[in-house]
Amino acid sequence: MKSAQIILAAVAIASSLLSLNASAHALWLEGDKAATRLYFGEYSENLRETSPGRLDNIIEPVVTVIDSAGLEKSADAIREDSHFAIPAGTTILVQALRQPIREPQGENPGPVQKRFMYARLGKGGSLPLDIESSGDLLRVSFMGKPAAKAEIIVIAPNGWEKHLRTDEKGEVSFSLPGSGLYVVEAKYELKNPGEFEGKPYAMESHKVTLSLYK
Repeated sequence: MKSAQIILAAVAIASSLLSLNASAHALWLEGDKAATRLYFGEYSENLRETSPGRLDNIIEPVVTVIDSAGLEKSADAIREDSHFAIPAGTTILVQALRQPIREPQGENPGPVQKRFMYARLGKGGSLPLDIESSGDLLRVSFMGKPAAKAEIIVIAPNGWEKHLRTDEKGEVSFSLPGSGLYVVEAKYELKNPGEFEGKPYAMESHKVTLSLYK
């Protein structure tokens, strides 16, 4: 009997960990003048999901490319083995809006959520949940309004993380300590029940990343 209880407890813990790991996943962009790559995984863990596999969970990402003159145009995201290939541009904006509803997992499951994921590389344009940088200033907005008291995670190239919180203006200052690609992540959740593909949900979960090269 005790053995069965131990096994059940282990399964519950594993399920909870899987749920936490899944929620930690995000989209982010890496690129140069020649091409841009959209990844799904955990930058801090150097984890990039692949196809076939969990990269296939990203459904029809919407891509906007902004050139040096400020002209916006739509672009295709081509799924490859470890990323989506995207044309290069001065600014790249990505929105993944068609993520399927997932049933909560773990011993104490939370409310059913609809996930919205975004990624930004460069300045200009806008996203529903957005992070913008100006020097050492980071600014978070949701639907065009400042996101006060929002948690920001700055992830360094070596996986080091710095947790920050915005002020009433949705702003916080932070100086990048070294060279390389930094991924800045913010999340915003709100109670806004709805239905997607015939499945009801209780909350919206929005997550965005900003890729910064130093």
